[in-house]
Amino acid sequence: MDKQVVTTIKVVLTALSILFLLWILYRLAPIFATLLISLFVVLALEPTVKYFRKRTVLNKLLSRGVAVALTFTLFITVVVFIFTIGLPPVISQAQKLLLNLSGIFSVIPGLEDFELSIQDVIPQLSNLSGDIVDQTFSLFSNIVAVMSVLFLSLYMSLDWENLKRLFIGMFGGKTKQLISEIVAEVEVNIGHWVRGELLLMLIVGSASFLGLVVLGIDYPLALGLVAGLLEIVPILGPVIAGVLAAIVGFAASPAKGFGVIILFLIIQQLENTVLVPKIMQKVSGFSPLVILIALLIGGQFFGAVGAIVAVPLTMILVLIAKKVLTYNS
Repeated sequence: MDKQVVTTIKVVLTALSILFLLWILYRLAPIFATLLISLFVVLALEPTVKYFRKRTVLNKLLSRGVAVALTFTLFITVVVFIFTIGLPPVISQAQKLLLNLSGIFSVIPGLEDFELSIQDVIPQLSNLSGDIVDQTFSLFSNIVAVMSVLFLSLYMSLDWENLKRLFIGMFGGKTKQLISEIVAEVEVNIGHWVRGELLLMLIVGSASFLGLVVLGIDYPLALGLVAGLLEIVPILGPVIAGVLAAIVGFAASPAKGFGVIILFLIIQQLENTVLVPKIMQKVSGFSPLVILIALLIGGQFFGAVGAIVAVPLTMILVLIAKKVLTYNS
């Protein structure tokens, strides 16, 4: 057979193989997202696991299994407390806010003709009776997804040391040392990022809630929770939270609206000049442009989850690139 024909066949087969591999990766994207979130949960809880492992009972250090059990029990307890005690009043305020959005827009200059109903915000509510099966299936799918992340995180945490050894053991020579250093730095940096973000969310959410209460703005608990949760999405999250709170403020009076804007500007200045340098210790070190690009790419591929993990994932890739370039230089 002619060599050119053989070469052409090889090229075509290689291209088809690559496309098939990319298709498989695309189809498995939800699984990768679940594994990635589980990995972040493990890294976030690992410091607590290490803390318990240093504790002694009857002059014996706690085993990793006991430390993981205590950590996940504490984690689940906090989550259950939030959903059973803290979430109901927030949901109540959020429902009132959604129901009153049309009235809020109608009293803001320039938006008098803007009509918005609860069906516009959540279209599924208008035909809920006809889609009860779909709604039930969606709820079941979400519960399964949460439980999958929880159990994956639990088993990964229990076997975390072995998983690291197996992964590092796949390499040999100097590369093994390089991979060991990368794994250690990723574990430390992601742990710092997750704990820092949680603390930032708590501080920003609490400050927003207290400030809105002082200003006499309606729905302070719901708006404070939104501000805290959106803090996990850099740059865009705080802006969206501030705009939503300002709309509610202007609905009451121009003075309150401008008061809300000033409040969120102060919170953002405090965050950028004090909180982020102290809490995050410049973990990412990225410019706003890089963060925005990472958010857009992550959101395009994995939706909201992608936007949340975009920054830490970019941080991991940059860390790996720096290590590899330093190693090869």
